Amino acid sequence: MSEENWDMYDYILESKDAVRSIVKHKDQILEKAVEYFFSKKINRMYIVGSGTSYHAGLAAQSVIEKILDIPIVVQYPMEFKDQEFLPDSDTLVVGISHAGRSTSTISALDKAREKGYATIAATAEKNKPILEHADCSVEIAIGPEYAGPKTKGYIGTVATLVLFALEIALKMNKITDAEYEKYVDEVLETTDQIPAIAEASVKWYEDNKQELIKSRRIIIVGYEQCKSALLEGTLKVLEAVRYSVTGYEMEEFMHGVYHSIDEDTYMLYIGCEGQYYDRMINMKNYFEKERGNKNFVITSDEGQVTNKNNLVYDFKNNHYFASLEYVVPFQVLARKLSLDLGIDCNVSSDPHFHKKMGSYTY
Repeated sequence: MSEENWDMYDYILESKDAVRSIVKHKDQILEKAVEYFFSKKINRMYIVGSGTSYHAGLAAQSVIEKILDIPIVVQYPMEFKDQEFLPDSDTLVVGISHAGRSTSTISALDKAREKGYATIAATAEKNKPILEHADCSVEIAIGPEYAGPKTKGYIGTVATLVLFALEIALKMNKITDAEYEKYVDEVLETTDQIPAIAEASVKWYEDNKQELIKSRRIIIVGYEQCKSALLEGTLKVLEAVRYSVTGYEMEEFMHGVYHSIDEDTYMLYIGCEGQYYDRMINMKNYFEKERGNKNFVITSDEGQVTNKNNLVYDFKNNHYFASLEYVVPFQVLARKLSLDLGIDCNVSSDPHFHKKMGSYTY
């Protein structure tokens, strides 16, 4: 697909094949980075990045900790750069920048090198500045994804980070061959659903379009394994519709934000299976009855299917990879709602913003 003909929705659908391609070519993609890992003594890992890169790190954090049995810290680059206390050694810093030009991620990698840490740059682009600021690199091999809200980038980065950890763990005998294959199969089972989830999301959107196009304030609430889907989904909708969209972890929302909910507030809930699901439904019911605002639940709970506001789909609900499926309805919402609002989210609101702000290195 040429740059002139691409569309955000097409890239959502391509995420499935992108992950399958990454798995198929994992040896070629990860070989140098895995060799580099074993050339160092690594007892902890920092994953640094902004926006989608940060959210992907959060999505992969728990499973990498489980697989490698070492602390994994996910931080914004400037938090890492400005942190006064950092461990003395035995640390790997993975800096993620899909465009390969993030000034803050480059600064974080420079700080890591000053500390004598091992450094890996992960990017979807070739021959970009970030590659000069790390000792090794990993390609996020998702294929083309031109300017606009990134979708393949998020899902492809999670898959790449998880496969990197699996390769290391297998060589260290921390997992068996069967466990390795089980994790890979779980990733593929989850991401193989993406086109079908997107199709269901389009139908859900069309059923609720006349209500959703009236919204000018959206709050997204989630919890547990879908915290990263919450943050990434919020960012996608915000980038596309370009009005007030905020996301909150559910307990954080309950500590004050609830005061601001009125009948003009639209709330979307990520209802993944887990220990907090019933608590979330209770909160949704409260707002419907006592505040009269608009509420929409994204879930696999068939008990919610009677309300057309809700998107009910047979999600896999994998403990580690649920964020890769629950993010899709928000990616679709971002594209469809912005289109109906007359906004072309494929086009940046200011193509020169990063040059003006110095947030990209050229």
